[in-house]
This record gives sequence, structure tokens and C-alpha cells, in this order.
Amino acid sequence: MRNYWFTVTLLMCLGMLFAGDVHGQGSRGGSEQPALTAADFSTLKADETVGLFLLVGQSNMKGRGLIDLEPVVDPRVKFFHLGERNWFVAREPLHALGTPDNVVRNDNSGTGPGTSFAHSVIGKSGDARIGLIPAAEGGVPIRRYAPGERFYVRSLEMVAQAKELAPPKSELRAILWLQGESDARNAEQVAAYEAQLLDLIDRYRRDLGDPELPFIACTIGSFIAEGSRAERFPYSESINEILLRLPEKREHTACIDARDITGHVGDALHYNAEAQVEIGRRFAKAYLEMIKK
Repeated sequence: MRNYWFTVTLLMCLGMLFAGDVHGQGSRGGSEQPALTAADFSTLKADETVGLFLLVGQSNMKGRGLIDLEPVVDPRVKFFHLGERNWFVAREPLHALGTPDNVVRNDNSGTGPGTSFAHSVIGKSGDARIGLIPAAEGGVPIRRYAPGERFYVRSLEMVAQAKELAPPKSELRAILWLQGESDARNAEQVAAYEAQLLDLIDRYRRDLGDPELPFIACTIGSFIAEGSRAERFPYSESINEILLRLPEKREHTACIDARDITGHVGDALHYNAEAQVEIGRRFAKAYLEMIKK
């Protein structure tokens, strides 16, 4: 029996090898990531602008989906590397800490919604370039974005550094938010969530100097409301109700409804790559609708 399972496993691995699979598990599994290419803004005309977008939240914003080891990139779309603190051509995983010389790093990053969002926006928003600023962190409740907390402070620092190293006509256009699973565990966290979210929006707008800065949220996965995950996250539906009410509470906000997107990586917690691509498109649709008003 032991030899049988060894043979089956070997044949499966050989099948994947000869099938030319070009996807990896992302840095979570230690798979090689696509190499980084330094951003080049030299071709940008004097009157052309760069639209910057801050990506914050927890693991589903970071992404856990498979990464494409031969990604289709758009040189007009850049991202500000979390570890290097410099601009590169965008490719997944956006939140990885691997450097240009060491692209393998076990930091739990994969395909998220950011790249799909940017590819859907470029050429439609009026900006000649799109710059993504990935600042999410896996497993964090919203209180970790409270005043003075590490991840809130880090996100502000990254925006400041990104703008400093970007062309002069670079402006923060919006904040994208995908978070809530960690706050769906008990009634106390849910009861505090809406006030914390509204305070977060107000602080970002104040600290970033834009009282009308668009803030676009996304519902958390409906699949965690089922099966064993429902026991761990019993208030996920309540979190989604709060997120969907956001436009009623603050102007220049939106919440995309992704409850119908059910693809996950197998853990009934993290969206798979296909789901993340669709979420990115929905983020883009919401943003483009907002700037038309």
C-alpha cells in the first residue's frame, strides 16, 4: 500500500511538471515569485498624473491565491514594495517581502485584488499611471488600525514615502479596504466594529489631508458563515451588514458586495486567485462610478 501511494504521488507530480504549470502557491509555500522590475517614470509627460491607491485590511487584501509565475504585466501599473520601499512594475504577490535578489520569502502572500483592480482602472480614470501601495496585514482586527497602532502608522508612512519617490503629479485617489474576518469572532468586537470603521475613515481623511478621499470596502467571504468556519466566525454576516451600510454613514464611500463569490483556496477562509481577480474588477467598477459623479 505504501508503494502504491508513493507511485500515485510521483505520477501526479510528473503530470504537473510536464503539463507546464506556471502557477505557484505564492510565498506562503516558498514558491519562486516573479522577478521584480524597477519602475521607470521617465516616459511620463509633464502634464500626466499618477493615481495612487492604498490597499489595507487583512489577509484577503494581501491575498492567498495562486500566483502566476509568468504574469501579464502592464508597465503603466506600479506598486510600492513593502520591504524595499521603492517603486516596481506591479505583479502578484503585491504584499510579498521578497527582494529583487531574493524573490522567495515565506510571508504568506499570494494573489489579491490589487493588480486586477489597477489593470481594470488604467486608461479609464484619467491617470496615465496607477501606483498601488500595499499595506495590509494578515489576521489583524480593525483595532490594529487604531490611532498610533503599528499598521495604521505603517500605512501612513508608506503613503508619504511612496509620494516622495513618485513623480510630482502623484495623488492618493482612494483607499481600498478588505477586512473583517478577525472581528467576526465575538459579539463585543462586532458591536464596536461600525464605530471603529467610521473613525478609521475619518482619521485617514484627516491625516492624509483629503476630507473627501474615497474609501471603498468589500464584504468578507460568505463561505465562512457555513460549516466549521461558522463556529469560529459566528458574526460574519453581521460584519457584512455593517460594511454594506457604509455609504449611508459616510459620503464618498462604497462597499462592493462579494457575497456571491464563493471560490476559495480550500480553507473556506481565503479567496482563490479567480475570486480575487473578480473582486479587483468590482473594486475598479465602484471607483470608476464614484469619480464620474
